[in-house]
Amino acid sequence: MFNRRTLLSATALALTATFGAHAQTFPTRTVTMVVPFPAGGITDAIARALAQKMGDQLGKPVIVDNKPGGGGQIAANYVRQQAADGHTLFVGATEMFAINPTLFRSFTYDPIKDFTPITSLITSPLVLVVPSSSSMNSVNDLIQQAKTRKDGLNFASQGIGSIGHLLGELFRGKTGGHYNHVAYKGSAPALQDVMGGQVDFMFDPVITTAPLIAGKKLKPLAIAAAKRSPQLPDVPTLGELGIQGVDAGVWFGAVAKAGTPAAAVDKLNDALLKAMNDPEVLKRFMDQGMQPFPSTPAQFGSFMQAEQTRWSALVKASGATVD
Repeated sequence: MFNRRTLLSATALALTATFGAHAQTFPTRTVTMVVPFPAGGITDAIARALAQKMGDQLGKPVIVDNKPGGGGQIAANYVRQQAADGHTLFVGATEMFAINPTLFRSFTYDPIKDFTPITSLITSPLVLVVPSSSSMNSVNDLIQQAKTRKDGLNFASQGIGSIGHLLGELFRGKTGGHYNHVAYKGSAPALQDVMGGQVDFMFDPVITTAPLIAGKKLKPLAIAAAKRSPQLPDVPTLGELGIQGVDAGVWFGAVAKAGTPAAAVDKLNDALLKAMNDPEVLKRFMDQGMQPFPSTPAQFGSFMQAEQTRWSALVKASGATVD
């Protein structure tokens, strides 16, 4: 007799068979990594470094599609319009996943609700740098000048509401003194003016500052992280110098559209982690001041929530907004 128990058993068997079939067949076509920045940037370089090795693991090509603009909204919304089958990923940075939802007056996606986490990818701590010609040779020198110089100190950032801006505001709150924020359109022009002495200091990732420090164009005073950077082992952390809680690194991660089957998510996670662990990729990242930051989907989901809570509070406290 065909009763309710029989129906439930049949349904369970069908779902199990479907799930198992998806795990075995995914991917069935090219996997696309959608990046919210132009080609040639850090996020693009990370995605391209991982794409080939990831494709080797999946047995299908993995390509990178650049869709910059709108603080990540153009790329994110494109991914949201695709099928929730794991063949289209959104690869973004801290801003896209934790800062911009609060920073923008009107934001069109929710990083937590609209996407399924796959894994965090790479992280790079921020370092406090001053011009190589600066008379400031320590963080204490910088704080003293901020307190005694008539007009205070000017600090550059990558833009309104950027990590450099928010970290500068946090530093201001912890140390006191007079600091003037100067927002730029990106890291490159800001660093140019720091090197030229037009602004006094800046917080910027090791990824971009390490070559300039090695070339004696910038002077590092402290690492804004819980531990020292392998690329700058002689530079102390702010915590070591007695300034607690001013730490942040830029990080990158990969997500898929919400509703993507767990089997596809797990397979993507496995492929990305193996790609990150490839000796050639590992050396490339480490040489550029980037540290592998692998995680399970669940761990990355929890991390994103914690980061969104943390940066949301800092954005609101700073008063920064973008239309």
